[in-house]
Parts: sequence; C-alpha cells; structure tokens
Amino acid sequence: MNENDERQRLHLLSMLALMCIGVYLFPIMTITSLYTQWLFPFMLLGLFVVTGWCVLWLHHRFTGLAECSSFVRGAAALVIGTLFAMIPGMLLHLSWPAIITLAVCSITASFTGFHYEHGYHSAMMWRLQIMGIFSAIVLTIAAGQIQFLWPLQLYTMYMYAAGVISFVLWIVGQYRAQLDRAVLNDGSRRLVLREFTRVNHRRMIWMLVVIAGVGAFPSLASWLAPLRDRVLGWIRSLLGTSSTQAPPDIPQSPNETLTLPDEWSGPPSEPSMFWEVLSWVVFGAAAAVMIWLLTKLARVIWSKLEERFKGMLQPVQKREASKTEYVDISESLEVPTQLRKRWFRRKESVPVQGGERIRYYYRTWVNQALQRGVGIEKSHTPLEAAEAIMKSSNTSDMKSHFKSGEEELAGRLPAVYNAVRYGRNGEEHPDVIEMDRIWKSYSK
Repeated sequence: MNENDERQRLHLLSMLALMCIGVYLFPIMTITSLYTQWLFPFMLLGLFVVTGWCVLWLHHRFTGLAECSSFVRGAAALVIGTLFAMIPGMLLHLSWPAIITLAVCSITASFTGFHYEHGYHSAMMWRLQIMGIFSAIVLTIAAGQIQFLWPLQLYTMYMYAAGVISFVLWIVGQYRAQLDRAVLNDGSRRLVLREFTRVNHRRMIWMLVVIAGVGAFPSLASWLAPLRDRVLGWIRSLLGTSSTQAPPDIPQSPNETLTLPDEWSGPPSEPSMFWEVLSWVVFGAAAAVMIWLLTKLARVIWSKLEERFKGMLQPVQKREASKTEYVDISESLEVPTQLRKRWFRRKESVPVQGGERIRYYYRTWVNQALQRGVGIEKSHTPLEAAEAIMKSSNTSDMKSHFKSGEEELAGRLPAVYNAVRYGRNGEEHPDVIEMDRIWKSYSK
C-alpha cells in the first residue's frame, strides 16, 4: 500500500468517525427541541456531519493547514462554522436562538475536523462514547418523568438507538485496545488470548445487562413507584405536612350531599419543587440500592460458575498435577510500602502454626530494625541481617532504641528461622518452643 492509498484510507476512517461523533452528541441535540421545531435536532445532526466532512476535506486537500498554529485553525473553524450556520438559518427564516444553536453546532464540528486525531479508539472518542451512553440513558429516563421534558418523548427511540450504538462502539474500541496490548509468545508468535477472552466475556455480559436495563427501566420505575410513595408519605408524617383533618362522612342515603371541608373545597395548590426533587432523590436511591444488590448477586453467580467450569475448560493434560520430588521456595526480604493508616485497623495476630510463628517473629524483628534506621539490604541472609542489627546496637545513638533481649534474639532467631525455612523443625520442636519463650520476654 503506497502513501496515497494510506492517506485515502485514513481520510475515509476520519469521515466515518466524525459521523459517529454526531451520533454520540445526538441525545444532547434533542434538548434544542424545547425551544425549536421537532425536526431541529435532525437538522443539527446533518449540519454537524456536513460541516465536519467539509473541514476534513479541506484538511486533506490542503496539507499545509496541519502545520498552522492552533490559533489559526481555531479562527478558521470559527469562520467556517459561522458561514455554515448562517446559510440554512437565513434560508429557512429561523429565529435567532435557533441560528445561534446552529452556529454552536457547526463551529464545534469544524473545530473537531481541524483537530481530529486519526483512529477509532483515541482518548477523545472514548470520552464522547461515554458521554453519548450516559446522556441517552439520563434523557430517556427524564423525558418520561419531568414535566417540562415531555417533548423529548418524541425522540425516545432515537436516543435509545444512539445510546446502543455508542455502547457497542465503546465495546469494540475496548476490544481493539486490549488486542493491541496482547502479549506475543517468543517462538510461535501466537497471541496469548486467555486473559483477553475472559475480559471480553465479562464485557459482553455487562453490555447485555446495560442494554436490557435501559430497555426495562419503565417496568422498574413502575415497581419502585409504590416504594417511593411510601417513603415520601413517611417523610411527610415526620415533617408534619400531612393533613390531620379527618375525612368527610360518607352520606347514608342517595339524597344527601357530600360536605367537604374548607381546605378541600379550595383551588388545587401547585406542586412543591422541594417534594418533586425529594421524590427524585428517593427514587434514585432506591434504584441505586437495587442495582447494587443485583450487581453483587451477579458477581457471586459469575464467580461460582467460573469455579464450577474451570476444570472443564482446561485440556486433560493440564488437569493432572505435575509430580515433583521437591518444591523450591524462594523467600526474600522487601521493605513494605508506607501506606496511610486506616481507621479501626486491626493489629496482626500471632500465627498458630509453629513455622508461621517463627516467620512472624523474624519479619517483625527485621521490620522494627528497619524502622529504627538499621541498614538491612534485600540481599542479606538472616545471619547477615542479625549481624547488621548487632553492629548498629554498638553505636551510641542507637543504644537507646534496643531492648534487653536483643542479643539473645539475634543469636537464636536466624538459625531457627533457617531451620523452619528449609523444613528441618516441626511444630513441637524444642527450638520453636524455646523461641516462643525468648520472643515473649523480648516483646514485653
């Protein structure tokens, strides 16, 4: 493939990607229908795509524009966007708010065309995909719940389609990014796709869950409505805003008229903004709790299924445990990272097993020495670490930090630790019991 073919391919990819950006922004464009005609969001989408394609053509035709400064390209985007907005605005005799909206859309498209990065999974595309998903979900829900957003119900299916497209392209972008980071074997040059496939399975399940959840939101809202009404009624009773007057008596005969109290016979009061906002807060909290419980349940079920079918997915040769005559265990000493202490932290308890207890003694002893400033290297053996601790105890500035049983501990603990490390001492060995006594006297 020569250079011209490669440039042509990148140009076509850029045009397709810019059209996808218009789809990501379409849910936000539907808000303009609140003060314009119902076809105006589709006009914005078409203007965004046409303006962006024209700017991409100029950028592809005149390669010198890429070498200009950001200020020059920004000024050119402002001029081109204004021209593309004024022509349809004057021909269709639109109002000034509509013309200003067209100008903002066309300027954004031209600016995106001048500063666009080639590729589908760039950082800008990832942010726009996430914005398209969340804006589609939020506006689809709000269109049926908030009164002044009811005109957006005409675009519910279009916003849902834009959200699904954004989510699917986001998944594809994540697949591509993960595939680019796949590790290659040294000899056969085959892709190591085990972890890649596992992650992709989880993403596919999350994609299906999100799409099904957005589609099933009206049913979920109808299920949570009684719970929201009960919680709001309980809050009203706590605040004392509910009416304390008894309901009127029901007439016993058909000739009697129903007498209403004076409070009920007046004109209906306007709904309070406080209770409207509180209703949404309660509804969102209930939905969040339900989604959290369902997520926890899904994770537990998924982990159980992975444990259940892990052996079935492996070859028969790999299921058999490898037979070895010995197991080589390598242990090293590493300075722990200084983490911020958490509240209500629990102190590490002394292990019950003899071998783990000796390891705990040695680890605690060395960590305390490191905190006092003793120079112990990672490559030091237990005997060399004990020698470094005893050498530092001879200095005048470090004597005050050493305890009375330090010398006895340094003489016995390294040998017992080496014996436990290589499996020569059992649980009830006399050296382990003697080490327990020395540690108790040292840690007092």
